[in-house]
Amino acid sequence: MITDMYEPFVMHFASSATLALQRARMTRTLLLRMIRMAGLRDPKETGAHVNRVGAYSVELYEAWAKARSIPEEEITRVKDIFRMVAMLHDIGKVAIPDNILKKAGQLNEEEFQIMKTHTWQGARIMGESESPMDSMAIEVALRHHEHWDGTGYPGRIDVETGRRLDENDTSGLKGEEIPIFARIVSIADVYDALISTRVYKKAWKEEEVIGAILEQKGRQFDPELVDLFMEILPTIKHVQEKYPDQEE
Repeated sequence: MITDMYEPFVMHFASSATLALQRARMTRTLLLRMIRMAGLRDPKETGAHVNRVGAYSVELYEAWAKARSIPEEEITRVKDIFRMVAMLHDIGKVAIPDNILKKAGQLNEEEFQIMKTHTWQGARIMGESESPMDSMAIEVALRHHEHWDGTGYPGRIDVETGRRLDENDTSGLKGEEIPIFARIVSIADVYDALISTRVYKKAWKEEEVIGAILEQKGRQFDPELVDLFMEILPTIKHVQEKYPDQEE
């Protein structure tokens, strides 16, 4: 029978699909464990923050993708991956000493230079790219502090050492050189940092945060993404309410 003839092929693909699902579940579990590990370093600043940044990021990605008429099934697939990746944007901070990470005040220049290493340290932690999720996670960890106008960091560096590939090139990546997912997380991260209480600052008022982001349109942030972020602000506010900071 035809059914019998195709049965080995069906079984082969079924087995492959099962293996792929198992690997996906394993990857998700490992990522969630990494997020919890980072949270242990600074639960107040990291736990709720990463959940909000992950949620903000997928909402902004969806708005961006729909503006480009990207198929709904592709949007859904990417959102599922991107949420976890965005939550890992600061994973490199596990390599930052506590006296800097938890300092109750502004960092001095030397401390700030050490803090900046969390970008490439995060990329190192993610390791070599073996899947689209790996590539996205490395890009976001490494590039979420790049600025649209090229004044951000870390720029063109050797991820293993943090050294610049060209000692004379002190600029960061610019414009669309910066991966789209990193540009999205950049806005989500800054918005949440400004509107939340931190060990070194009080929470800003909503209008102050919006003003700061608009002021950085075309400077720190992708202008199109800023416009889209403003359009989805009601959704962003809902996310804030869903993931409040832990009480003292």
